[in-house]
Amino acid sequence: MSFSTSSKSRSVEISRRQLLRSATIVTSGAAILAIDVAALRAKAEQAEPGKLTQAVASYQTSPKNGQRCVECAYFQSPSSCGLVSGTISRAGWCKFYLKKS
Repeated sequence: MSFSTSSKSRSVEISRRQLLRSATIVTSGAAILAIDVAALRAKAEQAEPGKLTQAVASYQTSPKNGQRCVECAYFQSPSSCGLVSGTISRAGWCKFYLKKS
C-alpha cells in the first residue's frame, strides 16, 4: 500500500512501512519528552530536608477564609515557611495555618 501526495511539479510516495516507522519515532519522542517533564516536576516538588512539599500541605497562592501566610506563625519573611518547602506567597495559605499570637 502506498500513499501519494502530489504538488505542482512532483509526486512523493510513502509506503505503509515508512509511515509506521515515522509514527513510531514520533510516538517514542513524545513518550520520552513526557517522562522528562514528569521527572522535572517530581524534582521540583521534592521537599527541602525537614519540610513538607507544597502539594502535601495543600498550599495555594491565594488566601482562604481570610487566612494568609503572612499572618501565620510558620511564615518566614520575605517568602518562606518553617514547615513547607519552596517559595511561599505572603497572600498564600496551607492546611497547617496557625495564626500568630
